[in-house]
Amino acid sequence: MTRKTNTMLIALLGTILMGLATWVVITLVEIQVIVMMLQQELMDLDKVIGRIYHHMDRLSAN
Repeated sequence: MTRKTNTMLIALLGTILMGLATWVVITLVEIQVIVMMLQQELMDLDKVIGRIYHHMDRLSAN
């Protein structure tokens, strides 16, 4: 193989690897955002359940 062919193959491989790395980073960020949203929803649900239990305890104490 000639030097020109090697240079073109290295450039092509570099481009493919850069695209793959970019896709992986974007996917990881999206997964992290989804996990954070789920955690927030669970915290909100926990607050609602706590309010319900507090209300029921207050009613049963009277």
